[in-house]
Amino acid sequence: MAASDDWDLAWDTAAPTDRGEDEETLTVPQVGERIQGLLRRGFPRPFWLVGEAVGWDRARAAAANRRSGRHWYFELVDDQAKGDRRASLSVKMWQGTVEKLFGRRGRLRTRLEPADGLVLRALVKPDFYAPRGQLSFTIEDIDPEHTLGILDAQRREVLARLQGEGAHHWNKALVLPDVPLTVGLVTSRGSAAHQDVMKTLEQSGLGIRVLFCDARTQGAETTPSVCAALATLGRRGLDAVLLVRGGGSRLDLSWFDREEIARAVATCPVPVLTGLGHEIDTSVSDAMANTACRTPTAAAEFVVARVRQAADELEGARVDLLDHVRRTLHDQRVWLERAGRDLRQGGLSALRDADVSLAACWREVLDRGAAALTAAQEAVDRGRSRLVSGAHVEHLGRREGALAADAQRLATRADVNLSRADAALDALGERLRLLDPRSVLARGYAYLRRDDGRILMDAATAAPDQALTAVLRDGELDVRVTAARPTDAAASDDPPAGDVPPAD
Repeated sequence: MAASDDWDLAWDTAAPTDRGEDEETLTVPQVGERIQGLLRRGFPRPFWLVGEAVGWDRARAAAANRRSGRHWYFELVDDQAKGDRRASLSVKMWQGTVEKLFGRRGRLRTRLEPADGLVLRALVKPDFYAPRGQLSFTIEDIDPEHTLGILDAQRREVLARLQGEGAHHWNKALVLPDVPLTVGLVTSRGSAAHQDVMKTLEQSGLGIRVLFCDARTQGAETTPSVCAALATLGRRGLDAVLLVRGGGSRLDLSWFDREEIARAVATCPVPVLTGLGHEIDTSVSDAMANTACRTPTAAAEFVVARVRQAADELEGARVDLLDHVRRTLHDQRVWLERAGRDLRQGGLSALRDADVSLAACWREVLDRGAAALTAAQEAVDRGRSRLVSGAHVEHLGRREGALAADAQRLATRADVNLSRADAALDALGERLRLLDPRSVLARGYAYLRRDDGRILMDAATAAPDQALTAVLRDGELDVRVTAARPTDAAASDDPPAGDVPPAD
């Protein structure tokens, strides 16, 4: 309802010209009364006000902790403006209105869950509290269709934007394992959804391992906690993640229409199975998931059915394999029995034939052996006869005489050769004695030795004033060269030839 023009104050039309005693002066209560009158004239009846709820969660918590009364105090701000400095109005909801709208039998209990961030269309009336000079508005009713309509429009907008990016195919492209034995679970701890999923999985008896991650599924903490839980479980390399929540109003489930949660589902690196709300509910997160189930229990049953199907197929394969093995063993047993009979029969026949053949061979060996022994005995006898005959004895005598003569000749020749060798050795010994340097020195000769131990052979190689050592028969002399007079060394036979080593 638009504000009335009656808001204009009468004393604003003409400014006072002086400040005499005739100028009207108001007290604080009088100002309060005039404001109350202006409000009644400007808003003669309640009007519908649209704004975004802020502090609603805090108001509910404060009212619940208050000993007496359950009034709610929060604010409605401009839902069209952005930023921190948005226009706001203080609102309150008395306990009777709270019970009428959100109590156990409240009209909005199953349709609208109070939460910050909701755009409300509320029926309000102004209220000025003079003792504090505070203006606020009292909520008498709330139009749920307006809020749900806005949420539905936001849902369609988010869904269209994500589908435009192809996000609804991302998680569906992940391959869900045939046997998902390790799964993650994202829901509120202790909730009905949590209990239903765990009960279904435990009663299956399939040993499915569950990694649980607690998250809020309603209220302002839903978005950050669910996104964090999906990110945490997505890094664990699980077979799948179950994102579940029990039934509730459309507003309760609207949290899973938020773009942040839907995008976290779409980008999760493991397949996400959703079970959000009742069978008729479908959220944006359901559209982004790998598999959308109607309820939390249905999500758990989907996992159980998949594992059980794989188990049944494995059991069927085991039975088929066992039957195949049994048939194969039976066929092999029959074949072995038949082969055994054939082998026994063939073996007996072969043994009989072998016995006959062996007996024939044995007789042939005996016959041939006897003949060979007889022939060998005859040959031995003939050889013995030839050996003992006179011709052989005479021949052996001649060979013996020839061998004795050869031995005599060899002995005589050996003595001659040995005598000649002894004479040659004596001559060589005498020559060696004569060539011994000590023998030469004993005849009065000497030789000169340089400092490096070599023998001085030629006079031409001696240097003036060179120090030498003269080696004599009975000792050595240190000498020094004063002059060198080379002669024809080849004409003299007196000096010894070659290097002469020093005497001992």
